Amino acid sequence: MRIEIAGWESEGLRCPDVAVDLRRAGGVPPVSLVQMPNGTGKTTTLELLNAALSGSARDWKPEKVRGYRRGDEGAVGRFKVTLLVDGKPLSIELLLDYSTGRASYLSTSPGSGGVVPVWRVPPAMTRFLKPEFLKLFIFDGEFAGRLLDGGETEADRVVDALCQVYLLQDAASFARDYWDKESRAVDTTRTKQGLDRIRVRRNRLVVRETKVVGQLEMAKAESAGLARSAAQLREKIRQRIDSVAETRGQRDAAEGERAAAQSEVAERRAKLMTALRLPHAIHPNLAGRLMELRDSLDRVRLPENTSAQFFEELVEEKDCVCGRPMDEAAREQIRARAERYLDADDSGVINALKQDISRYTEEPDEEGEDAGYPRVLRLRRELTEALRRERLADQQVRVLMERLIEAGDKELEAWQAEAEKKEDRIEECQKLVAEIEGLGVGDANAETSKCLRVIRREIERLNERIAQIEGTVRLRRQTELIASLLDAARERARERIKAELLKECNGRLSVILENDPLTIERIDRSIRLRGQRGASAGQTLAIGYTFLMSVLNRGQNDFPLVVDSPAGPIDKGVRRRIGRLLPTLCSQFVGFTINTEREGFVDALESKVDDIAYLTLFRKTPGTRRMMDALPDKRYTETRNAVLVDDRDYFFGFDIEEEEEDAVQAS
Repeated sequence: MRIEIAGWESEGLRCPDVAVDLRRAGGVPPVSLVQMPNGTGKTTTLELLNAALSGSARDWKPEKVRGYRRGDEGAVGRFKVTLLVDGKPLSIELLLDYSTGRASYLSTSPGSGGVVPVWRVPPAMTRFLKPEFLKLFIFDGEFAGRLLDGGETEADRVVDALCQVYLLQDAASFARDYWDKESRAVDTTRTKQGLDRIRVRRNRLVVRETKVVGQLEMAKAESAGLARSAAQLREKIRQRIDSVAETRGQRDAAEGERAAAQSEVAERRAKLMTALRLPHAIHPNLAGRLMELRDSLDRVRLPENTSAQFFEELVEEKDCVCGRPMDEAAREQIRARAERYLDADDSGVINALKQDISRYTEEPDEEGEDAGYPRVLRLRRELTEALRRERLADQQVRVLMERLIEAGDKELEAWQAEAEKKEDRIEECQKLVAEIEGLGVGDANAETSKCLRVIRREIERLNERIAQIEGTVRLRRQTELIASLLDAARERARERIKAELLKECNGRLSVILENDPLTIERIDRSIRLRGQRGASAGQTLAIGYTFLMSVLNRGQNDFPLVVDSPAGPIDKGVRRRIGRLLPTLCSQFVGFTINTEREGFVDALESKVDDIAYLTLFRKTPGTRRMMDALPDKRYTETRNAVLVDDRDYFFGFDIEEEEEDAVQAS
């Protein structure tokens, strides 16, 4: 990725109102020098540049926001920076509302086609525009000092950021975060002991499942055997009753009545179950609500062909209903998608829905019977009556049998007692079978439940947990292996890079500081010098330049290097040597200078670079009146409080101190 600063604009701020455009016909020049006298707002401009790029002003307190106001002028301050990201423009505008003390942003990203009222940059740029990263290429002497501070870790951070060593750390963090996410989604148990506990519980349930399955098989087998025995006894009882002439006819009539009642019970039960399958028949309110829905659909009268006409008219408009310009791509999408909305098929479904509501909630069925909830009530009454007749018929048979028993038929009495005993046991077995094969509603404890569904569901759940947790355990081992390898690779890469940087930096320092040599002993979190704990201001800045330029030259991304007073505390010899190196080690250099820094530094830059932007910015004051008279024709821009000159000769001839002295003498 290549990031370049194309320019910036300021208005209503402590710094002058100005629009600085660094672009030339061939693009952004590799070197841009902005000459600004002391007090013109270099520090403010750099602060606002950092705030605009990082989005950090969103957290500013009202006092800080109002601190950028120039006197009592204006209610809003505006600072806009324009970048070129791989040649595409990206603009970020910082707005400071002095009345509310709030900062806000406007952004225009590549390809967005419009302005959004937030700080927004392409995802690939987010890391590089964080405040801690911006200080790497919006450079000042303070940062150079931190590179040499043994209590800081700036040197390692620079290596990680610009040599992209952070990608290895990000990959390790991603792997750990992925495992953490997966393990949280599965269970909080992440240890072998926890996994063993789940396995023990699963095994107990498997044993219980086997036991319950055995009980089910035994209950079914016992029930079947008892049913055969009970049927044989009932047949003996029937034969005994039939053997008595006076009870034979009565028994036949009672049996016939019971059979008819049983048949009617089965029929009514089946019809009732069929009726209950229609949800609206369960409660009268449901049918009423469905009728309300039908009536509402009648009133709505959803459009059919009119919708197609709407879309046809829409594509002929210049602007969409959302306010966006209507281009050919949008027209094609509207035509392609129009058929999805409110066509004739939708109306057909709605009409069918209304017909079904009417048929099932109002109209009788084909046999002329009532429908819905009334039908359920009628079928329930009929089933209740059929069950009553069945019980009466069964009681009649029992009465005949009891008469024979009372007459002294002991064998019949024994058969009856045995049959009832077997039938009671059959009922117990059937209850057990129903419990084992049932749904297990309300039975939450699988370890005490007799319901196979509950037991098997819990076993399946535990098996799933075990499988997932085992996978997570394996995933954790694999994740830790990957993460440890990535961590080791990061440390190894960092150490190798630092070793190479150490060699490069010492080689460059031997040239840059040939009259005052010093050597970097090691790069361990910070830069450690050999034989000395600190360095002079000039040495510190030279070391910072050397280190940062060496790292920038190794990275895969190109960033601009913005420096405030790039040659201030450095002697002329060091200036020349750094000036010759800077253009070769970064894609774009922007220096905020003063006139005293030109000597030795600018001519060294010119010896290496043909295309340099020479800008001079100064406030309109009594001390700069004579400089206004010397402005080159058509090479300057004047605002209400400042002048920006784009001219090399004017750049070298500008001497604000001399003009101020002349103004003082004249006064």
